[in-house]
Amino acid sequence: MPGSGGFGVLLVIFGIILVGAILDLSLNYIHPETGKRLDLVAAIYAVFTLLVLETAFPLPESWITRVVYFAVPISGILVLGQGLVRLGSTLLNRDVWNRAMASTYKDHTIICGLGKVSQRVIQWIMDLGDEVVVIESSPHNIFIDEIRRMRVPIIIGDARRPEVLLEAGIQQAQAIVPCTNDDLINLSVALEARRLVPDIKVVLRMFDTQMADNIRTGFGIHTAFSIPELSAPAFAAAASKAPLDYAFSFGEGDERSLLTITKFTLVEESILIGYSIGQLEDAFNVAVIALRRDGKFMLHPRDDEVLTVGDRFVVSAPIQAIIDISGLTPPTNEMDRYKRGQWQLKKKG
Repeated sequence: MPGSGGFGVLLVIFGIILVGAILDLSLNYIHPETGKRLDLVAAIYAVFTLLVLETAFPLPESWITRVVYFAVPISGILVLGQGLVRLGSTLLNRDVWNRAMASTYKDHTIICGLGKVSQRVIQWIMDLGDEVVVIESSPHNIFIDEIRRMRVPIIIGDARRPEVLLEAGIQQAQAIVPCTNDDLINLSVALEARRLVPDIKVVLRMFDTQMADNIRTGFGIHTAFSIPELSAPAFAAAASKAPLDYAFSFGEGDERSLLTITKFTLVEESILIGYSIGQLEDAFNVAVIALRRDGKFMLHPRDDEVLTVGDRFVVSAPIQAIIDISGLTPPTNEMDRYKRGQWQLKKKG
């Protein structure tokens, strides 16, 4: 809480006033009407009533004790006012509020560095139903406002510093994703996270392919992704004549091959209407991964599921098979061209 040091001093002074008031009343107070003194319990009760601007006993004759009657309620008002001011400052201070929110999270993912890649990672993690805490070094990052609108706590600080990782709840987190544009910073964050929590899952973004391979084997990092390694197949697929959505490599060396993912939409003039999933897979040597029909999502649909107009399905297939299917029904990302008459299909018969 901002100003907590000064507020702590104020609380100590307030405590001294309360103890002094209780002692004074128990030793010096004489009831002006009955002439009786107060025992310790009565003195404590009298002090507490003064705190709520009430009085259980008449104003005493002694001037020292009279000071107590004014000092106790005034000090109580000051402490209450200072507490409310600091609480309000805390609630309005985004950094303090974000740290407080992050401290309540458990089994969350920590994303280090805000950019276009990490923004999409955050969205996907949240779509999966998990919670995210972000660490970003620059308070002027252009993505901060958008991420805050997603109700994601953002801690401004250097993720390489252990105190910042602790503020992000590293000890309760299930994974950390160093996702800056600097390989060495990402590696430093990953190693510091593993030092604090040895069994935390680390998903490391790397640009250097060789470094990513070395880190996997040499540092015990669970997962290290090389951006060129991930993006190269996608670029190659995009440059091909096949209308692919995604592509990634499978295998190593000479045994390496390209796996593709493409979404299709079944239109009324398509000759694939009436095909079953099994027939489609056998005819084109593809794997139908998912099917969406009337808002219902089916993962690995049954072989006897029959395709109808409006169905959207996802296939993994060789490039030539993708080209063949795209001549029978348009890829989903080409539907605009199909509606404009710029995507020709083979006719029935």
